[in-house]
Amino acid sequence: MRILVNTTSKVSCGMSTLFKLIVLAPLVTGILLTMQACKNGPPPVMLVRHVLKRDKDENLGQIAPGTLLKLEKSADGTATVGENFKVSLPSKSGDGHAWTCRTTDDPYLLVDAAFETEPAGAIAFDSETHTIYSLHARAVGKAKIEFVLLNNTETHNAPSQTIALNVEVKAAASK
Repeated sequence: MRILVNTTSKVSCGMSTLFKLIVLAPLVTGILLTMQACKNGPPPVMLVRHVLKRDKDENLGQIAPGTLLKLEKSADGTATVGENFKVSLPSKSGDGHAWTCRTTDDPYLLVDAAFETEPAGAIAFDSETHTIYSLHARAVGKAKIEFVLLNNTETHNAPSQTIALNVEVKAAASK
């Protein structure tokens, strides 16, 4: 009888551990998946997203004259005084969002206030579009140009996305 009691207690102890794993595993998984799915969640979610963030700034190196930079995240690069290049920013058509440049009159890097969109003309809803800004390196120095994706249908709203372009403008090499 005594052996039967010990065997039963070991089995019940094992069952409670197994029961805890069965209950806790889906609970923890559900919490972690919920945190990953939140775009603009409460501060603990944003802290986890920040810690797990893998997409650091991209290093573009020397930006060649006339280059079209397709940016999906913040980037760093260098340009030479007097050179022109373009920045292309992706978005979806018909979602009420549009790209805006917050830094159009930087002393080192001029962003043309006029921009173009591709493709031009009528396009299907939820198609990928690109807003293209022309930039001109005008003086030696460091510039931080910020592009923000704003919802045009709401007033006083926070940007949905921010992309910063950090450019060091260098003097042209003398010949």
